[in-house]
Amino acid sequence: MKRPAALFLDIDGTILRSDHSLSPRVADAVTALREAGTMVCLATGRSWEALKPFYDELGLTGPTICYNGAFLVAGPDGETLEEIDMDEQVARRAIAVARENQLEIVAFRHGQLMYEADGPFIRGYHQRTGLQGHLVNFDDYSSLEFTKSIIIAEHETLIPIKASLEAEFMAEQMSATFSDPTFLELMGAGVNKGLGLKEVCRLSGIDIADSVAMGDGWDDLALLEAAGDAWVMGGAPDSLKARFPDNRQALHADVDGAAIVMEAMLEGTPV
Repeated sequence: MKRPAALFLDIDGTILRSDHSLSPRVADAVTALREAGTMVCLATGRSWEALKPFYDELGLTGPTICYNGAFLVAGPDGETLEEIDMDEQVARRAIAVARENQLEIVAFRHGQLMYEADGPFIRGYHQRTGLQGHLVNFDDYSSLEFTKSIIIAEHETLIPIKASLEAEFMAEQMSATFSDPTFLELMGAGVNKGLGLKEVCRLSGIDIADSVAMGDGWDDLALLEAAGDAWVMGGAPDSLKARFPDNRQALHADVDGAAIVMEAMLEGTPV
């Protein structure tokens, strides 16, 4: 394999194991690639605040894609490159749908995590991200200005809700994706990690053809399709893996699948 000019890495399920920890082997591979001259860019649904500990641990200094592409960060100081808010009508409707169905919903507003009820799904979200957030009444805000909202429930419950929202709002108003089977993520129109990749490459003067992306979720599909080369992780849904040839399917994150691919990039050998 050829070492790319840019490597875009999803976080959960790609470089983080099932327990959301970072493997030393993965960290070493990222460091080696970075030191060899590859720009390593994390591309995640997480907020900058939830991502920053991993960013620092990996010694990164360049841009980052947060909120599935709704928020681009320039570097370690968190300077904003681009931020795309949700449509106000969509944000209000998402809250109403969650209330009508007695589902838990979280939202990010100017970097702050907010929610109306602290149920079991939200407590799990706190544990996963390390963010505690603020208990609020969304009706208290005259303008929501959400960067992203997430309705959290069992996947079977979320499937018809996603379909209903997509039928109600045009693509020019909303983008929706699953970053996890229990996370229905709602963002501004056209937002996805693939657009984030293109913008980071443009700003960095990197040819997209010389980029590689790795991911494991449906929210990573646009990222994987935008990159010059792409690897889907072993823990991805079978229906997502089926879109990629066998020689572009990495092993599961729990057995350092991402590190194995990165090591092959460094050594110039096949995986």
